[in-house]
Amino acid sequence: MINQRVSRTTNFISWLGSILLLLLFSYLAWRGYRLNPTGDVLQRWVLAFLASELLLLTLLSEFKRLIRGLLQEVQQSENLKRHAQIEAGERLNKIASQLPGMVFQFQLAPDGSSCFPYCSEGIRDIYNLTPEQVKHDASPVFSQLHPDDAHLVYDSIAYSAQQLTLWKLEYRVQRPDSEVIWVSGRSVPERQADGSVLWYGFISDITERKKIERLKDEFVSTVSHELRTPLTAISGAIGLLHGEVFGPLPQQAAQMTQLAQANVKKLQLLINDLLDMDKLIAGKMLFDIQPQPLLPIIETSLRDNQSYAQQYQVSYQLQAISADMWVNVDSMRLQQVMANLLSNAAKFSPPQAEVNIIVQQQGDKALIRVIDTGCGISEQFKPHIFSKFSQADSSDIKSKGGTGLGLAISKQLMSHMQGEIGFQSEQDNGSEFYLLLPLASTAELPEADE
Repeated sequence: MINQRVSRTTNFISWLGSILLLLLFSYLAWRGYRLNPTGDVLQRWVLAFLASELLLLTLLSEFKRLIRGLLQEVQQSENLKRHAQIEAGERLNKIASQLPGMVFQFQLAPDGSSCFPYCSEGIRDIYNLTPEQVKHDASPVFSQLHPDDAHLVYDSIAYSAQQLTLWKLEYRVQRPDSEVIWVSGRSVPERQADGSVLWYGFISDITERKKIERLKDEFVSTVSHELRTPLTAISGAIGLLHGEVFGPLPQQAAQMTQLAQANVKKLQLLINDLLDMDKLIAGKMLFDIQPQPLLPIIETSLRDNQSYAQQYQVSYQLQAISADMWVNVDSMRLQQVMANLLSNAAKFSPPQAEVNIIVQQQGDKALIRVIDTGCGISEQFKPHIFSKFSQADSSDIKSKGGTGLGLAISKQLMSHMQGEIGFQSEQDNGSEFYLLLPLASTAELPEADE
């Protein structure tokens, strides 16, 4: 097409140039003939015209040759780019075909419409769809979201689009054949020039992992329940022996019963933590949430844990900057969270140290800070601090004991009470764990007795 246009253009220039040269030399020949009316004058101007016409044709031919050469180079460059794009696409498809799950681009337009501009063949395994079916419309994918999880997916996408933050979610897919699978998605958003948001990410099938997790939780729950009854009997029997109900024991036997009693208590603590985690996961833990003053709950927690702190020669210091605050909480569950934070602070503090507990108001929330001067938390362990059975690898820290469930349970309890738990720490420079709880509104407070 371009070559044809170049040929037509050069032909037009050739004809136009020839006509202009003919007119020019005809005019010059006429003027020369008027001055010197001989045949030699006309012959010279005719030869000059022919020479000029030949030169014009030569120049145009060379110009056409140069243009064609440039066009061939441009065409070759475009072919190379096209070939490179095809190779890159084929390479991407080959890599994506070997990945578990689907690799995708998801685009959300300003008008709310969405599509998958690119999707690997792995979409067949997740949604039983083809990439072509969702290239211009993502509704076939959204129609397969489990009804109980659909709003989570929509809300997470909206939040990710608004904040341009990582989208990460585990949710269920209900296929047309009624089979339900669990999937995990992760993608990074980018704002486009047209105002749309484009995500790059992947989705993988985690159904088997969820089954294994459920079996593990059921196994732990069953073992915990089966151990609780005989362990209670053992604890009672050892308590009777250690209390010398059946008579005094030899010194060595008394030491052994004391050791056994201490280990039984550790085992009971582990089983209680396992059962609490099981109830939280299953949604069976009951909460008695009601508005109540915060400071008395904190003071009760300090009294209950004072003896534990004394074992490590540590003391608690309470500073109530904002004393008259009411919060909607389950007092027993909040005391359980505080017990975890206070025991950890005492356990990891050096002897004769003080653990500061600060209660204050922060906006429309109550802030509780537990600050110690202990060993701190390493950067490697920080991402796992609230995970189940998580304990730092240091032998000094592991020697402190614990189930590795306390902070995981605390996070779940705070979530159920609409609160937050967080921390900040530097290794070898102490730690601060904090709780944030929404303040109860004035309308929720009980009326004062007249």
